[in-house]
Amino acid sequence: MTRTAYIVIGLGYGDEGKGSWTDHLVRKTGARYVVRFNGGAQAAHHVVTGDGRQHCFSQLGSGMFVPGVHTLLSRFMLVEPSSLLTEASVLESKGVERPLEHVLISGSAPVITPFNRLLNQIQEVARCGAKHGSCGLGIGLTQKDVETLGEEALYMRDVQRSHLREKLDHLWRLKLNESRQYATADNAELREKLKTVDIDHYVGMFRRLVQSCRVVSEGEFRAILADNDMVFEGAQGVMLDQRFGTFPHCTRSNCTSENALLLLSEAQFSGTVERVGLLRAYATRHGDGPFVTEAPFLSVDPCHNSTNQWQGRFRLGWFDAPAARYALRVGGVDTLAITNLDRLVHLPKVKVATRYHGGDERFFDASGEFRLPPDSELSWLAARTEAMKAISPAFAHLQLSSDSGGYQRFCEALADQLGHPIAACSTTASDRKLYLGT
Repeated sequence: MTRTAYIVIGLGYGDEGKGSWTDHLVRKTGARYVVRFNGGAQAAHHVVTGDGRQHCFSQLGSGMFVPGVHTLLSRFMLVEPSSLLTEASVLESKGVERPLEHVLISGSAPVITPFNRLLNQIQEVARCGAKHGSCGLGIGLTQKDVETLGEEALYMRDVQRSHLREKLDHLWRLKLNESRQYATADNAELREKLKTVDIDHYVGMFRRLVQSCRVVSEGEFRAILADNDMVFEGAQGVMLDQRFGTFPHCTRSNCTSENALLLLSEAQFSGTVERVGLLRAYATRHGDGPFVTEAPFLSVDPCHNSTNQWQGRFRLGWFDAPAARYALRVGGVDTLAITNLDRLVHLPKVKVATRYHGGDERFFDASGEFRLPPDSELSWLAARTEAMKAISPAFAHLQLSSDSGGYQRFCEALADQLGHPIAACSTTASDRKLYLGT
């Protein structure tokens, strides 16, 4: 039997509909494993089922409303035990039986400690008007620990071992010391919380998690990937990628298919791989950073995304074809889908940015297209982020009607702008997935 692995990624600034499409692909293909391969507890993937249940999937795979579906958290996933326990409890209250029994976690997956979460928030408060747009969940700091501390960082395999308390105490002292350089009057309460963290409480909590789910070796993880149909569920979007996105207003994670493809290669997966890229019919962004097509008063029906304490308001804008063309170049997809089409059908005209004017030639070519960044050049990315503030987009006006033919015509016009076929689209009102041309 030929196996298939679907890799779902976002091609924008996140919030493209990855949860809904993961749920759809699980139901359509019969896949019984959803694999998380980047990011961490900051994901907010909303799924609404046909019977009216809805859930914001954060660390659990977005296919778990389907009975028998398992979540695999890979070594590229940052695990936050406290919120994972809470999410599982909430999902169980919505009819999913014993969800944690269907969770397998790589022992090499890093663990987000309460110290990193608090230090992250302390840093963001200290930045005042220069905030990075962080979620305040300790994602970047945990990945930094992996890169700089190596085995001193905390991993899921440590949670099962006798040195857990000792390791947590060591990491707490490191973060407490680091927090002093960010001390301000505004973050005094957060610094006090960091000083008084109850480490024993978290030892008990972390141990409860591993008693309910299964922590596996890399070899066991690969064996599952080698011989099953799977949906790999990405987090965030290519425009937030740490190597290609709008640094420093991005995530410390790879948001392309790279991690998923590496996991499949390591497992010697011999089946078919289908990369599915998603874009909203309009642009959105959470948190600070450049947003070339931002239209604050764009009239669309509200969605599940909203203002939060650390990222601020949920920002809206028109479809950005130059950014999408760039994301397609660096992300690479086999199937491109456009989501949330029904949110725009009430508008007499829908605007689409077709090209950029005023782009700095260091970062944009003569036709206004993104240049590819040099490897590991964060200063280059930061300079490009600053330069994006000077860009003015040129717009085309399209029409969109609320029927299959209208959706198809709109997607064909977008495909012309992107230079890439659009194979599918979806709406939110009925959670419809329409495969175009079929």
